[in-house]
Amino acid sequence: MIQWHLKTYDELTKADLWAILSARISTFVVEQERPYQEADHLDHVALHLWAEDDGELLAYARMYKENDYISFGRVLTASQARGKGLGKALVEHILKNIKLHYDNPIVTINAQEDKELFYEKFGFKADGDVFIHHHTPHIKMTLDLNKK
Repeated sequence: MIQWHLKTYDELTKADLWAILSARISTFVVEQERPYQEADHLDHVALHLWAEDDGELLAYARMYKENDYISFGRVLTASQARGKGLGKALVEHILKNIKLHYDNPIVTINAQEDKELFYEKFGFKADGDVFIHHHTPHIKMTLDLNKK
């Protein structure tokens, strides 16, 4: 049975942190062949959201305030859990938790370009041109949760 967790950095256990970093490195550095510093300063200020089943991390994202907007990133579904609707459930949980934990309703993300249509299903709109971030084409996308 899938369980959802939401924790600050200080609330993460060593096992939580290891599972999160392991999944992120496996997905973004190894699978997507993107050599970059995966763990960064945002981990300390983010809310970490993940789904697990029987102790196995299946989906993950982090949410944080940046400048005058809220953002989220490192969105992943583990390879063994793909194709089962967990990505959609993850974004729904992200948006619900942003409404609960942040005052600002403006959400801005840097989405991988091939995920643009996925985020449009939640009401995100592309804002600007495609750019390269961590060796991968990305596009800035924005959603005003007041209008959702």
